[in-house]
Amino acid sequence: MLIKPLTLSDIPALLAIETVANRYPWTDGVFKSCFGSQYFNFGLFDDDQLLGFYFGQFIAIESQLFNICVSAKVQGKGLGGKLLAHFITQSEQRNAAEAWLEVRASNQSAIHLYQKHGFIEAGCRPNYYSSATGKEDAIMMCLPLSFTN
Repeated sequence: MLIKPLTLSDIPALLAIETVANRYPWTDGVFKSCFGSQYFNFGLFDDDQLLGFYFGQFIAIESQLFNICVSAKVQGKGLGGKLLAHFITQSEQRNAAEAWLEVRASNQSAIHLYQKHGFIEAGCRPNYYSSATGKEDAIMMCLPLSFTN
């Protein structure tokens, strides 16, 4: 398995994973909008097959994890942790002081993964996400990073 940068040509594979794994998936347009100089997007590949990915952004002194997703076929095998560790390393290499993310309050498995990697709850955005029953809170999480400038 290899983690390598994503390109626009990976969007069909991204969509295939995203639409199965998420109830409210990103669209083709959202994926396309997240390719630019401030973004760092990586995929986990087994040979040429995409198994998971993340989309991050770095601005000024902080990074933000926008999306992390693993194919439903290989969930529960530690691949999300590998991708999250890679995101953290990429954030440190960019000299980010902090890494941030938002997660659905109901997504306890993701919250546990983030806490396992050192993220702490830093706030809440009430009624942020659409849900089957209306709206759902977003939990904001932060990972302080050490860097040298």
